[in-house]
Amino acid sequence: MLAVLDRWWGGLKGEAGAIERALLLPRLYFQHFTTTSFLVERSDGELSAFLVGFMSQSEPDVAYVHFVGVDPALHGQGLGRALYRAFFALVRAHGRRYVHCITSPENTASQAFHTRLGFMAAPTRPDYDGPGLDRVAFTVDLGRSPTRSARRLRVLDEVLAVEHHPGLREPRDDDWLALVRAPEGLTVIRAAGSSTSSTDRWIALYDADPNHGLDEPGLLAAVLTPLARAAIPVFSASTYHADLVLVPEQRQDQALAALRSAGYEIS
Repeated sequence: MLAVLDRWWGGLKGEAGAIERALLLPRLYFQHFTTTSFLVERSDGELSAFLVGFMSQSEPDVAYVHFVGVDPALHGQGLGRALYRAFFALVRAHGRRYVHCITSPENTASQAFHTRLGFMAAPTRPDYDGPGLDRVAFTVDLGRSPTRSARRLRVLDEVLAVEHHPGLREPRDDDWLALVRAPEGLTVIRAAGSSTSSTDRWIALYDADPNHGLDEPGLLAAVLTPLARAAIPVFSASTYHADLVLVPEQRQDQALAALRSAGYEIS
């Protein structure tokens, strides 16, 4: 990320600006804020865009976007907006209503972009980040934002099993729920039988309002993040309408508690 900053920002504010931008990304952001940050890469691994954000520990209804960048060659394609929408969905699922961020007075493109997203700007604050480091502060109220997020999940009635078959031939029976072919074989999700061991039994969570489109970002990440924080393993499969998230039956109570604490309603 550091390697692209000067090129992406077009040398804004010269050498002082380059140092200022580099200091915005110390290693701690890549150690402690990975579950609330996003990275977009091309198929060859080259960086296309990033968003570094986190949830405030001091204000329980606030989240903060620390730094965002998009390759100028990809401007106008909706990448920046998609990153913000993904972040909005994630933090809303954790009960956060307000998102704050700042930019420099010289970065008029950033100011226009945030205004289009619905952020409200405060007057420029002199010396906000130190002597001579003036900033424009922005806030958006997600409670008034039309951006939709999945907030209700339902537990499917059947307990499921996940199987791996080295071959690619479909099972002869028809009691499977999902099949996924891959080079290493066939993955089968089916109803658990009486012979399924207790460690191989999974419960399934599905979006109770599966009306969003394929372009709605951040919904799966918003579900998986609280489960990962509770150290609960998952297996996921996606349908055209929503995501199917499996958690071990033995960890059902912990999983549902983690999701409810993140703001989800479970039915």
